[in-house]
Amino acid sequence: MKTWAAFLKDVRPSAPGIPEPRLEHAVLRAAQDFCDRTRAWKVELDPTTTRAGAVEYDLELERNVELVRIESATLNGIPFAVWRDGDLPRSRYVYTPDSKTLMFGEPMEAGARLVLTCTVKPGNAAAGIDDALFDRYVTLIALKAVSIATGDMTKRLDYESQCDALKTRLWRGNAAIRPRTRPNFF
Repeated sequence: MKTWAAFLKDVRPSAPGIPEPRLEHAVLRAAQDFCDRTRAWKVELDPTTTRAGAVEYDLELERNVELVRIESATLNGIPFAVWRDGDLPRSRYVYTPDSKTLMFGEPMEAGARLVLTCTVKPGNAAAGIDDALFDRYVTLIALKAVSIATGDMTKRLDYESQCDALKTRLWRGNAAIRPRTRPNFF
């Protein structure tokens, strides 16, 4: 795991004179925003074994990591529905009402294994970020940190447009097929 101080060599040249603790806090907030916007930090949680009649379980995340979203679920190796706001009600689904507990729409049979793939972000007490995220996105997170520390709107807008492009590549641009579009001649 890379600490917030590892970002400083990319942040300090654009934010001279700002104290190091303030810059590290800006990097933390930038990393949180980056993970919220792009959903780039995905983890697969350890399996949860169901108990007879139980619908609520603790969501066991790593320390100092917060849930952004449950991306997918499998129950005994078979895809299982994840309910999100706006979805039509179903009887068999899993969701989280508060990002700390996991709930089923109905009680499940005992001994089933639920595996969740989630996107996460650093918590407020986190000391750093995953090495792979640092290696890939250090300059983008540093750009947001500089915009936070200096209040530079141009850097913030540049960061937002780069995040939008990245989000497209991560979640739509890598699809095996192109989405259909209607021609527009006007």
